[in-house]
Amino acid sequence: MEEEEKDFRIVIDVFTKFLEERGLKKTNERFQILEEIYNREHRFDVDDLYFQMKAKNYTISKATIYNNLQLLIDGKLLRKHHFGHKKSVYEKCYFSERQDQIILRDNGKILDFRDDRVEDIKKSLEKKFKIKITNHSLYFYGYSTDKQPK
Repeated sequence: MEEEEKDFRIVIDVFTKFLEERGLKKTNERFQILEEIYNREHRFDVDDLYFQMKAKNYTISKATIYNNLQLLIDGKLLRKHHFGHKKSVYEKCYFSERQDQIILRDNGKILDFRDDRVEDIKKSLEKKFKIKITNHSLYFYGYSTDKQPK
């Protein structure tokens, strides 16, 4: 079995268990959305996913996509980002490490990074406030200082 196929089988099993635990139906549409997301390499917005699925002749509405994206977020299979644009952006996350982002306003680039000091801060906050942090989003906004020769 190819590695990607094996990984997708794991994602299907996780999503199936999530739906069963909540007493939700295991519909074809839910698994079609999941498959389209996990076949993607990059972040996407709802319109991207909707038009991609329509181009493949899926019968699906944007409302169905929105509702199922929220289920995938709740099931920890998808992350939702707000990078200062009007649209939310999503990315698959089951096999990826937590990443934070730097958004460059001058060229629109999004730089992913992981720094263990962020985890240290999280642990410190949990101890200080006697809480358990289950999720976080960290975005830095800035401008590129890389001057390209003319």
